[in-house]
Amino acid sequence: MPIPEPTSRLSRWLGPMPIRVALLYALFGLVWILGSDNLADALFRHDPDILLRVSSLKGFFFVGLTSVLLYTLLRRYDDAYRHKEQELRDSEERHRLVVEYAPDAILIHDGVRFLYANPEAAKLFGAPSPQAIEGREIMDFVDGEVQTSVRERIRQNIIERVPALLREQRYRRLDGGMIEAEVAAVPFDINGGPGALVFMRDVGPRKAAERSLRRSERQYRLLADNAHDLINIFDENLDLTYVSPSVTRLLGFSVAEALARPLDVGLTPDSVRRVAEIIRLDPTKSVDSNFVRKLEIEAYRRDGSTVWLESMIRGVFDQSGAFRGYIAVSRDISDRKRAETELELSRQFSTLILEAIPDPVFVKDSAHRFVLANEALCAMLGQPAEALIGKSDEDFVPMEQAAVFVERDNIVLETGQPDLYEEYLTDATGQVRTLLTRKGLFIDHRGQRFIVGVIRDMTAERIRERELRDSLAEKEVLLKEVHHRVKNNLQIISSLLFLQKDAMSDPVLQGALEESRNRIASMALIHEELYRSGDLARVDIKEYLERLAPKVVHALRGAKSVGFALSLADCRVSVDKAIPIGLIVNELLTNAVKHGLASRDTGAIGVRLERDGGLAHITVEDDGAGLPSGFHPDATRTLGMQLVVQLTRQLRGTLSFGSSGEGAFFRLSFAPEDSPA
Repeated sequence: MPIPEPTSRLSRWLGPMPIRVALLYALFGLVWILGSDNLADALFRHDPDILLRVSSLKGFFFVGLTSVLLYTLLRRYDDAYRHKEQELRDSEERHRLVVEYAPDAILIHDGVRFLYANPEAAKLFGAPSPQAIEGREIMDFVDGEVQTSVRERIRQNIIERVPALLREQRYRRLDGGMIEAEVAAVPFDINGGPGALVFMRDVGPRKAAERSLRRSERQYRLLADNAHDLINIFDENLDLTYVSPSVTRLLGFSVAEALARPLDVGLTPDSVRRVAEIIRLDPTKSVDSNFVRKLEIEAYRRDGSTVWLESMIRGVFDQSGAFRGYIAVSRDISDRKRAETELELSRQFSTLILEAIPDPVFVKDSAHRFVLANEALCAMLGQPAEALIGKSDEDFVPMEQAAVFVERDNIVLETGQPDLYEEYLTDATGQVRTLLTRKGLFIDHRGQRFIVGVIRDMTAERIRERELRDSLAEKEVLLKEVHHRVKNNLQIISSLLFLQKDAMSDPVLQGALEESRNRIASMALIHEELYRSGDLARVDIKEYLERLAPKVVHALRGAKSVGFALSLADCRVSVDKAIPIGLIVNELLTNAVKHGLASRDTGAIGVRLERDGGLAHITVEDDGAGLPSGFHPDATRTLGMQLVVQLTRQLRGTLSFGSSGEGAFFRLSFAPEDSPA
């Protein structure tokens, strides 16, 4: 409860001290004695008895009045004392709470030891409690390098009684670790003796952050100074404040020269215009805190040439969010621009080639939609390119034909292998076209799959093929008829020679006619083989010899018993080679029967056909007497052997011969296939 103002003045005037009460009491007694005596004497001087009684009553009244006054004064003094005492306790509690819960460490020392430490001090020094610090020497917590400085600051507090200003110092924790702290101290009396009140704040995290920041700044500066890209920093007025050293390599200017060049001088006019479109030039307009732009600009080099740069421009803002300028990171893209130009030229060139191709060409995506079509395809479908792009086959052709196209597309998409397929398409005029389509898979750099197709309109070719097949079939029939008629005519000639032979009695003439008849029969057999086979251009020599050799031997052996053996490999030759081969084999068989087995009633003749690489070998052998001494086909004047020699040359082959203990042999070697001229 608040104290009234008069009482407060009285209290301040009297004061709470006992000496003031005693003086006040003495003064009041003296005034009372002098005043009461004079008053009583004036009133009761004529009556001594009354004067005596009044004097007694005056004494009692004085004692009572002074007792009441004294009680009042002492009670007020006691109330004031108790009030001050409570205020002191409240003040002490507040200071204790402030000290105990202060975020900084607070310690009290006498110049040698710590006498008090708050909980934050225990936490700072790694102590389990403040009591673990109290009583320990100050130097136990001071790093050896700064002990001299700490002693000097203690001397200032204790001896000179002046405050020690704030300073950063290193201290040692109880676990031996080091801490960095800001320390200030003021003189502080301890029980009448000198001491110091110390305030400490752990600045280790802040110092670590500052060191990290400085290290980061050095690293970023090192990165910027050594970056391959060009880094520019502009202030809010678009004046350059930083240029990385890469400007020398990229543009040929020194850093100082680049800093002195205005923006509109360093860029081409078109680039200045594009920069002005995205960068704030009006200082009254605000810049978005998320401002990021990328653009391509053309900058001048020192030699007057230009270089293309891709620049990423960002706004620079301080911690309060205020705009402070721009940072631009630029990369040389001249090679890319040249590549893009070359690519565009290549694309234009490819487009010209594509449009010049007379065959329809298309590209579809994986959803079977057209993404490219040349003029030939547009003409075939009767649609402009704009109408084709984004559409599928079923938008232009009947559903059943479109289903076939999609099926062949899926084969390419699933297997990745090229596909060549004959398809049918009903064009815009209603004509059904025969198309030979080759499709392949193309995968771009993003992994998207496309079908590339080239179409060849085979309608006219197929019509011509049918006409040629029909014509060829007719010619084959005619040619077979020709071979059949030739064979019949040769058989007629052979029959006439047989009749002529029977009409003659001269054995020599009969033998000559028989040989001629056999030669004609060998040629007739060739035409019969051609007529019987499906191939009118080539003769199967194996099948031909299987029929020719027995006929010749049986016609010439007469009453002799002649064994016969064939060993024939597969071999096909042209008609031009088949007739000479037949005549040569006919002559060699005739020679074996007539001369090789002339003096014998029995014998054996063998015919072998062998393949050796690119050559064929026909061997005719017998087990007769062998060849006479000095025999050579070129020196023999008989018609048969002369035919063998000449026909061998016609075949461009070779003829080898010889004798053994078991008879003679002739081997014809030739190339079945015609060699190129």
